[in-house]
Amino acid sequence: MTTTLITIALIAWCIQIVFSWFQIRRFNQAFLAMKKGTYLGVGRSKGKRFMPRVLIAISLDENKVVIDSVIMKGITVFALPKPILQLHGLSVSKIIPEKIFPNDAASQSALTTALTANN
Repeated sequence: MTTTLITIALIAWCIQIVFSWFQIRRFNQAFLAMKKGTYLGVGRSKGKRFMPRVLIAISLDENKVVIDSVIMKGITVFALPKPILQLHGLSVSKIIPEKIFPNDAASQSALTTALTANN
């Protein structure tokens, strides 16, 4: 019985590692496909254990205008990267994370972190 439980736990752990690898690969592909500007910023929220974590990447041109962005949010390894269309074309000085994500503190935190190194 104990051997069966250990075997099941090891199999589940290996499956989780494989799914995590696929998730990282999806984000890396989305990040590499971004239009490259003079600045690429990445921000991650500090989430609690069972709260969705957020990862945001932004690309700015030489005028500090967002030319591309991607967000990945979720609790599970099935989270997919998506563009943040409301950021495209905005100047960094006009981006207010609270207005972009009014009800999402984790996304606000990740966006602030992605923009911080640029200011």
